[in-house]
Amino acid sequence: MASISRLSRRARQSLGRAGPLDVLSGIVYVLGVALTLLTIGYAMKIAFAVQIDLFAETDEYVNVFLGLGLALYYFDYARSQYADRDASSDAATEPSATDATGTAESGETGRGLQALKAAYARVDPIIALALGVAAIGAVLYVHTNYVRLTESAHLLGYNTTDHLVGVLLITLAIDATRRAFGNIIAAVAVLSIAYAHTAVGPNLPGLFYHTGMNWQTIAENGAISVSGVYDETLMRIGSTWVAIFIMFAGIAKAYGLMDFVLDVGRELGTSLRTGVVQIAVISSMVMGSITGSAAANTATTGSFTIPMMKDQGVRDDFAASIEAVASAGGQMLPPVMGVAAFLMADFTGVSYVEIVQAGVVPAALFYLSVCIAVHFTILKFGWVSKDLSTFDWRALVSGLHFTIPIGVLLLTLVYLQYTPLSAGLYTIITLIGVMYIRNVLVGVFGVGEEDITLEVGETSVAADTIGRNLLATTKQTFDGLKQGGIEMAPLIGVLAAMGLIIELLEGTGLTQGIATTIIGLGDGVSLFGLGSGLFIVLFLAMIASIMFGLGMPTPAAYVLVVVLVTPGIIGMGVPQITAHMFVFYFAMLSAITPPVAISVAIGSRIADSSFLQSCLQALKLGAPGFVIPYAFITNNSLIYWSSETLIAFPVVLAGTVGLIVATVGFDGARDLSIPIRGLYVIAALCAMFGSIVHVAVQIVPAAAIVGVLLHARFVVGYEMPAESGSDSGIDTSSTSD
Repeated sequence: MASISRLSRRARQSLGRAGPLDVLSGIVYVLGVALTLLTIGYAMKIAFAVQIDLFAETDEYVNVFLGLGLALYYFDYARSQYADRDASSDAATEPSATDATGTAESGETGRGLQALKAAYARVDPIIALALGVAAIGAVLYVHTNYVRLTESAHLLGYNTTDHLVGVLLITLAIDATRRAFGNIIAAVAVLSIAYAHTAVGPNLPGLFYHTGMNWQTIAENGAISVSGVYDETLMRIGSTWVAIFIMFAGIAKAYGLMDFVLDVGRELGTSLRTGVVQIAVISSMVMGSITGSAAANTATTGSFTIPMMKDQGVRDDFAASIEAVASAGGQMLPPVMGVAAFLMADFTGVSYVEIVQAGVVPAALFYLSVCIAVHFTILKFGWVSKDLSTFDWRALVSGLHFTIPIGVLLLTLVYLQYTPLSAGLYTIITLIGVMYIRNVLVGVFGVGEEDITLEVGETSVAADTIGRNLLATTKQTFDGLKQGGIEMAPLIGVLAAMGLIIELLEGTGLTQGIATTIIGLGDGVSLFGLGSGLFIVLFLAMIASIMFGLGMPTPAAYVLVVVLVTPGIIGMGVPQITAHMFVFYFAMLSAITPPVAISVAIGSRIADSSFLQSCLQALKLGAPGFVIPYAFITNNSLIYWSSETLIAFPVVLAGTVGLIVATVGFDGARDLSIPIRGLYVIAALCAMFGSIVHVAVQIVPAAAIVGVLLHARFVVGYEMPAESGSDSGIDTSSTSD
C-alpha cells in the first residue's frame, strides 16, 4: 500500500507539472479512444440492433465519425509539431559567428527564407488546432440540422450559413489530405472544383465541356447536402468496414502483434540460407494486408528488417528495394487486402467473400514471384547465411493467443459470411477477451517466461496480482483503442476528398464521357490476343493507375481509376472483378514506380542508399507484377475459379518464375547470358499468354522452365561462397543487376 501511495503522489505531482504538450497529448489520447469506441458502438448497433440516439441514421454516424476523425487528426498533427519543436530546441546549438553577422547578400536571402519558414512553423500547429475545433463545429452544425439538410432543404433551398459550412467541410477535407498525404491528392481535389465551376467548364472543348456549377452548387453537392465528402461508398465503407480493421490492427499492435511477427522473423532468419531476407518479405506481407499502406508498412517493418538485412551483408539499395516491394504487395493479400477488398466489394456489388477469393491467386503469384526473386538475388551475390541453426519452435508459443482472434475473423468472414463490420467487431471483442485471460495466466500464475508490468508514470510495477494485472491490461487496451483511432484519422480526410472529387466529376458528366470514349477506341490492334483496341485500353488503364498512384495511397488511386477507366474496360467485355483487380494491381505497384516511388523513398532513407539505384532494384524484383495483370485477362480462371484454374495457376506461375530468372539473370546455380535470358522471356510469355492459341502452348514452355530450373538446382547445384556478405568473393559494389 505504501508503494502505491508513493506512486499516486508521484502521479499527482507529474500532473501538476504537466505542460501544454502533455495536455494536448491527453486530448489526442481521449479523441483516439473516442473514435475507436464510436466505431465499435456503431458496429454493435448494427450487429446487436442496439438503439443509439446519437446516430439513428447511417449518415448521422458518418457525420460524427468525420468530425471526430478530422479533429483527432488536426490535434495529433499539432501535438507532433510541438513535440518535434521541443526535440529540435533540445538539440539546438549556439549559432556561429557567420550566422550572426551574415556578410553576403545570398546569406541575407537565405536567412529571410529561413525566418519565414520558422514563422510559419510557429503558426502552423495553432492553425491546425483551430481547424480541429472548426471540424467539430461544422459537423455539429450538420448534426443539429440533419433533418432539414437531407429533406426540406432540397425543396426550400439552402441558406448562406449552409453554404459556408459546406465550403468549410470541403476546405477541411482538402487541407487534411494535403497535410497527411502531400499535395498531389489535394491538388486533384482543387482542380476538380475548378473544373466543375462555371468559369471553366463551359469554356472547355469536346469531351471536357459541361455547363458548370456556381460556388453554392459546389458547396451543396460537395458537402452540405450530405454528399461529396459524405460519399455513400467511400465514407460509409471507410467509417465502417475499413475503420474496424484498421482499429483492430492498432489494438493488436498495442498487444504486441508486431513484436511477435518480428521476433519470429528473427528466429526464422537463423534457420534459412537466405537468412532474414525472406522474413522481411513475409512480415511486410502480413502487416501490409492489415495496414493497407505501403509507406507506413515500409517505415514500420523496414526500420527493423532493413538494418537486419544489411547486417547479413545485403547491399543497402537491395535491402531498401526488397522491403519496399514486399510492403507494396501486402495490400493484395487476403483476407483484409488493406482496404481495397471492402471498396471493391461495394463498387462491384458482389459479396466480400467473392472479392477475397478473387484476390488469392493474384496475391499468390505476386508474393511467390517476390520470394523467388529475392531468393535468387541473395544466392547470386552470395549474401547467404552460413551459420544456420534449427528453428526454435518455442518462438511461436508467445504468440499462440493471436491465433484465436484470427480464427474468429476467418470464421465470421469466410464461413459465416458476416459483413466485415460485424466480423471485425467479433474479432476485436475476442482479442480483448483473450488478452485479459492471457495476461492473468502469464502475470499472475506464471505461465511462460514473460513479465506483465503496470506502467505508472515512468515507473514499472509488476502486475503479479489480479488487480494490477487487470489494470495493466486495461491500460494496454485503451492504448490500443487510441492507436487504432490515430491510425484511422489520416485516412478520413483523404476519403472525404476522394468523395468530393468523384461527386464533382460525375456531376459534370466527365466519367460517363471517358467511359464512352474508351469503348470507342480504334479496332484492329492486337497483342497477346487482346484485339479490337482492348490492349490499348488496358495499357492506358495501367498508365492511369500508376500515374494516379504516384504519391497517393493505393485505395485513392484505385478509386479514381475505377470511376474514370474501369467502366470502359468492362464495356469491352472484360469481367467486372477482373477489371477491378487489373487496375488495383497497378495502383499497388505505383508505390515502387519512379519518379515518386514512396515505398522505395522511405526504404532508401532507412537504408541510407541511393534512391534511383533502389528504384532500379525494386523494378527488377517487382518486374513480373507489371505483366501478371495482363495474364488475368487471358486466363480469367485465375480470378473466377473453375477446373481450369488447376492448370492456369501453375503454368502462369511457371511463366512468372521465368520472367524472374530473366530479370535477375540467375537460375539458382549460375549466371545467365543475355541470349539465355531472352529464351526465358519467350518461354515465360508463352506460359502466361499461350491460352489464346491453345493450352498446350502454355503447358510446354511452362514445363520447360520448371525442368531447366530443377536441373540447375539438383544437377548443377549452388556453390556456397567462401565467405558470406560483402566478403563473399563477389564484388557487389559495382554490380547493377
